[in-house]
Amino acid sequence: MALPRLTEALRSFSNVTKHDNYSEELADLTTKRSKLHEQLLKSDLTWKKIVKFVNDNLEKKDHQSVNGDLKTILQSAKQIVGAENVQEAIESGAVFLFKTFHMKECVGHDETKAIKQMFGPFPSSSATAACNATCRIASHFTEEQLTALIQMVEEQNGDNRVFFGKNVVFSFDMHDLDCCEELPINGEVDAQKIISLDYKKFLNNHLEHLQTCYSDKNDLKSTERVDDSFLWCEVGKYLNESLKGTPGGPTIEDLCCTLYEMLASSKSGDELQNELFELLGPEGFELIEKLLQNRSTIVERSLSCPNDYKLQTLQEQYKKFVGENTKPNYGCQVTIQSEQEKQLMKQYRREEKRNARREKRVGEDGEVFGEGLMCFDPKELRMQREQALLNAQDVPVLSRHRDMDFEKIYYPHVYDARAEAMKTSAFIGGAKMLLPEVVQRENNKMYEEVKIPHSDPMPIGIEEKAVYIKDLDEIGQLAFKGMKRLNRIQSIVFETAYNTNENMLICAPTGAGKTNIAMLTVLHEIRQHIQHGVIKKDEFKIVYVAPMKALAAEMTNYFSKRLEPLGIAVKELTGDMQLSKSEILRTQMLVTTPEKWDVVTRKSVGDVALSQLVKLLILDEVHLLHEDRGPVLESIVARTLRQVESTQSMIRILGLSATLPNYLDVANFLHVNPYIGLFYFDARFRPVPLGQTFIGIKTTNKVQQLNYMDEVCYENVLKQIMAGHQQCQ
Repeated sequence: MALPRLTEALRSFSNVTKHDNYSEELADLTTKRSKLHEQLLKSDLTWKKIVKFVNDNLEKKDHQSVNGDLKTILQSAKQIVGAENVQEAIESGAVFLFKTFHMKECVGHDETKAIKQMFGPFPSSSATAACNATCRIASHFTEEQLTALIQMVEEQNGDNRVFFGKNVVFSFDMHDLDCCEELPINGEVDAQKIISLDYKKFLNNHLEHLQTCYSDKNDLKSTERVDDSFLWCEVGKYLNESLKGTPGGPTIEDLCCTLYEMLASSKSGDELQNELFELLGPEGFELIEKLLQNRSTIVERSLSCPNDYKLQTLQEQYKKFVGENTKPNYGCQVTIQSEQEKQLMKQYRREEKRNARREKRVGEDGEVFGEGLMCFDPKELRMQREQALLNAQDVPVLSRHRDMDFEKIYYPHVYDARAEAMKTSAFIGGAKMLLPEVVQRENNKMYEEVKIPHSDPMPIGIEEKAVYIKDLDEIGQLAFKGMKRLNRIQSIVFETAYNTNENMLICAPTGAGKTNIAMLTVLHEIRQHIQHGVIKKDEFKIVYVAPMKALAAEMTNYFSKRLEPLGIAVKELTGDMQLSKSEILRTQMLVTTPEKWDVVTRKSVGDVALSQLVKLLILDEVHLLHEDRGPVLESIVARTLRQVESTQSMIRILGLSATLPNYLDVANFLHVNPYIGLFYFDARFRPVPLGQTFIGIKTTNKVQQLNYMDEVCYENVLKQIMAGHQQCQ
């Protein structure tokens, strides 16, 4: 085996020579490698060091519980890293988990991302178990002890590494070169050019050359001279060139504060360059270049500059930009304050708080520990207020223009006539509300009857188009076999339900066709798992939560008939209908009740695989949130949303409900985008219009009231039967 050697180019200028007769044994190389491996283990944090640290700093009575937690971390690391890996890799994974969770209380988004980058996809239960075990171990120690453990290893690993080639000694003795005439460059021969291999000498000559070049260009770029007003001047020039008098832009003070915080941060130049470009835009290329070149100087000058001199400099620059410095005449009784003055006062209070915090962070030696900011004095803000009053002299006090002009929030798929009526000026003004003229009244000695006819249907909009089954793809045509087209509500919802993954809340009257909307979302989920014309049935589960067992059985029959041509198995999972694990694996859609699904998802070990396969959750009768079973539905939704956040998986939620008064609150609870997934249909969208009749009995005698109610009820039922609306059997 040929051992590595230096190239001839390096050996020619060094004291390293080629070993022609290299007789070192191969075992020596193996020994060196083992020693190097031992040094790496000593310099890095290992599982043995963690165990030794725990045993040395704990009392004997706590050893048993802590050792159990250590075994839990190892077991979790084995599940995350993989049981097929060697013990050393598993222990390294356990060390990584300990480092990640030793200062955390729960598995957050950053920790999940870090573990996923290191090991790839992992079971969330293992990470949670490792986090809990690490928290229990860390509770026995102080924060200083844990920090000392990490820092001790880092200090040992500090500067003890020996890099390859460090001990190679180079010689600067020049070899004899052949005498030859130097070729002229541009007709002249550089007689002062000296060839040397001394890197320090070369670097010094190169720096002197750069300093000479910059000194020659000093006249052309006079703005590169950095003083205490450099940042203020450059920001003012940028605003004048980019805004060009456009109102509503940022002020010089706010932009200076933001830029100084970014320059004084610990971010690298590349990160800072990207953030500055996002802030300033393409017009700020020159400003970004100057700020990055003079970053350290700007921060040092701002920290070391006395406040009085800084205030004087800022005032001079402000006078240049404003042009006037005359004070206005103040009234004795009236003080007029514009919107700009309000912003200045807010800026003043914000700067006062910031200065107070910075004074607390200044140490005894005068060193500033926090990210400093330009000091603003009340005198300067008073001067700005005076200037704002000068500008407000010509502005009329009673102006028709309203600065706070709020836009009316419009949701495109909400058809709520009552909410629109409440926004009218008559309702807001407290006008008296009356019944419409078409209301029929009947008044006699026994009772008073008021008949309110059904409301007129909602006019068809320009953008509304009916969806025909023949226009759907093959999956949709098979599922809706026997139907010609979708009804009006289903056609409005079709695009969002059938072609997107958005969470949805459907509020519609009874009998409006909400079940077919659920079928549209089911078909969309099935279409996402088709590869080469084959449905991957083991990749997804669909859960339909019905409020009652009877309704669950009815929905099971309905979906089974619709999805049978696609080969999708639909089963009922309730307290009366238990399924084995093999039956659940062979089933793609489960129809269950809230209590049963709450029990299934509450288990931490048994049905984890089932809950992780769920891609669509349909909640029927969401308005039950307000009733006794509401907490069960709430826990189901909260647990699903938590699973989405922790595993970064996609679970679509569909809520079906009758008309809700607070549909915006329910949509926010289900994480529904109100501009895309919220659909509210009032009584105008009923397929069969519904009228209302109110009958009030006049007598106050309780016994007579019951007799009159029975008589009136009998008469009305008889009228309906005689009209042919009811059939007796």
